[in-house]
Amino acid sequence: MPRLSLLMSAVALALATALPAAAQSLDAQYALSLRGVTGGTIAIRGRTSGGSYSVSAAAKATGLVGSLVKYAFEGSAEGRVSGGRYTSSVYREREDDDGERTGSVTRFRGTTPSSVTFDPPRPPRPYDIDPTAQRGVIDPLTALYAILQPVAPGNACGQRYELFDGRHVSRMSLGAARAASDGTITCTGEYRRLRGYSAEELAERPTVVLTFTYAPIGAGQVQISEIRSSTKLGNAVLRRK
Repeated sequence: MPRLSLLMSAVALALATALPAAAQSLDAQYALSLRGVTGGTIAIRGRTSGGSYSVSAAAKATGLVGSLVKYAFEGSAEGRVSGGRYTSSVYREREDDDGERTGSVTRFRGTTPSSVTFDPPRPPRPYDIDPTAQRGVIDPLTALYAILQPVAPGNACGQRYELFDGRHVSRMSLGAARAASDGTITCTGEYRRLRGYSAEELAERPTVVLTFTYAPIGAGQVQISEIRSSTKLGNAVLRRK
């Protein structure tokens, strides 16, 4: 079972824009299913107030997948919001992958990572990238928090962002919005691995095609209700409980 950033690549996580500066919070749970079988859950809590935000999340394998693979993730992120744009300041993650416990802390200066610390220390790989050489990136948990916020229909879809999880840089892009008569909005997106991956990882599946669905929630806003992705094992779906 992959780390949060790779769960994102499988089910699609991206950023929404133009969020209000007033205090707002999010407390939600999402189910991840594969070929109709529940395989995991993601719980997220966050708050934005006074131009700052903080968010925490927990993910774990459940159901049939949970009986075969023991996996759990906990993460937190903090940063600033200005003009509807998020800027990470610190991102922490810890995961338990079948008994192997690892963690990391990534700190940012603006949109550039300033340091990454691994616990336990991680030996270097030949394909590693210099965190401080990356520009215009945001951490994956901040992206998760942002995409799950309500937005005006005109701010759904049509976005592109680069993510850094402490090891990898990836790009999430959403195409043009398609509105339906029932008020839902869909768009096709793409997750692309960019840097910090092994040659095998890049060759195996460098891009993932995704479908985002926004549903009306009242007050002239829409919110992500479902994200779909095709995998080698069938359709993966992230859906709000």
